[in-house]
Amino acid sequence: MTFASSDEQRQLADMLDAHLARGDAHWARAVEESGVGSLGIAEDAGGLGTDLRDGAVVAAAFGRANAGLDWAEHWARNRYGATNEAARDALAILHSAEMVGLCTTLLADTAAFLKERRQFGVAIASFQALRHRMADMAMALALADAAVGAAIDTPDDARAVAAARVLAEEAARIVGEGAVQLHGAMGLTAELRVGGYFRRLRVLMQGDGTARGMLRRMAA
Repeated sequence: MTFASSDEQRQLADMLDAHLARGDAHWARAVEESGVGSLGIAEDAGGLGTDLRDGAVVAAAFGRANAGLDWAEHWARNRYGATNEAARDALAILHSAEMVGLCTTLLADTAAFLKERRQFGVAIASFQALRHRMADMAMALALADAAVGAAIDTPDDARAVAAARVLAEEAARIVGEGAVQLHGAMGLTAELRVGGYFRRLRVLMQGDGTARGMLRRMAA
């Protein structure tokens, strides 16, 4: 599971995926039964700890399900109490983790659609141009995943945080637009979940100072 490096984190990701896949009615239950609401609070204060990777595991799971919850803001309030540079960087990392989660589902859905859709008697997944497009989408997602993982390990490194945010937005653009376009006219219809995921990506892309602002920060 994305960003999970321990058995406990993998179990948490699996549990969240199972609950969230059932839809809106189970999201609150997933949060309650997992206890993730206590993440970001120090253990000596009665919480589950302030490990940023734990928070990113949850953010990615919420992204894979497009839960649309303000998890990053909740975690940052628990951890920092007030807005400061460290809190802003944590928000950027967690939002980037959610974008990776959203893109993961979009890529999987698009791959499945291309295998099912047929033209000229064959699955369109066999078309070389579409295979190249999917490869570009997968590469963008892999780069973002790696960058966010590096930022989780070095949250005090402003360049690492900025790189994660920039590459996550690049993946959101490449994977999001690719998923919509490869689904054709159905890409933004209510019939498929692709449109909802793409809209959530667009919302996240407008936050955290945007990629352009992060690039200026890296240059400085």
